Amino acid sequence: MKQPLLGIKITELRKQKGFTQEELVDLCNINVRTLQRIENGEVSPRSYTIKTILSALDQDYEELYEKDAEISEKLNLDSPKEATSVYKLLTFAWIAGIIYFLFGVPEGIADWFRFSEDELVFGTTGHLALKIGSFIFYAFTIYGFLIAGRLLKNYLMKIISILMLFALFFFYLFDGISLFYPSIAVEAIFVAESILTGILGVLFGIAIIKSQKQFGSVAYVAGGMEILAAFFLLTIVLAPLGLILLLPAIILEVVLLYKLSAMVKEYKG
Repeated sequence: MKQPLLGIKITELRKQKGFTQEELVDLCNINVRTLQRIENGEVSPRSYTIKTILSALDQDYEELYEKDAEISEKLNLDSPKEATSVYKLLTFAWIAGIIYFLFGVPEGIADWFRFSEDELVFGTTGHLALKIGSFIFYAFTIYGFLIAGRLLKNYLMKIISILMLFALFFFYLFDGISLFYPSIAVEAIFVAESILTGILGVLFGIAIIKSQKQFGSVAYVAGGMEILAAFFLLTIVLAPLGLILLLPAIILEVVLLYKLSAMVKEYKG
């Protein structure tokens, strides 16, 4: 564990024990100034000193360092300060994913009636508000995977997340514009959206599966469902089934973002 993370961790453990710096140094046989410099991240103490301090705090040196090394190996983070910022963004991303899922059901109903019955069940204003809400929350969820791609050094996930954000923006934009310009061929937009979403979905599913080292078996399930849903979207005819399968896939993807935020939280202490 490197500075300043070591100092932050020792400070946190000391306060959890209810020790003042003076009380801790009495147990460790070091002077207060040394402990202050360690906690402030000003010096990197010898392993013997670290072991002595951790022993006084009832912490196992080897276990703490093995745990830190395991997390550091999984995540591409440079400092606790960066981890704090990333944690907030990931937390917002998985919460946005939950909200988007709640939007997904009425949005699916609205799209079904619009394309099959040529009817806006929520009215023009309601339909537009629903689309704007869905876009905002889904965009933040995808942005979470952009962050995840950087943290996990998963470059495919980073690239696909960027492409998905661009595609999302343009398709929702055309969807909104078509409400006011009936001459726009909505069916053609739907076909293009289904094909492009299918292609990106396959690549996104592969990117998620590539993260199984960090997430375990849930990455296989989430990635597999994303790929299966994408396949149905590519067929056009089975696109409605693909949209239905995307719902549980999104739930699992939210779980992945939540797990990643928990890992970052553990890293930042």
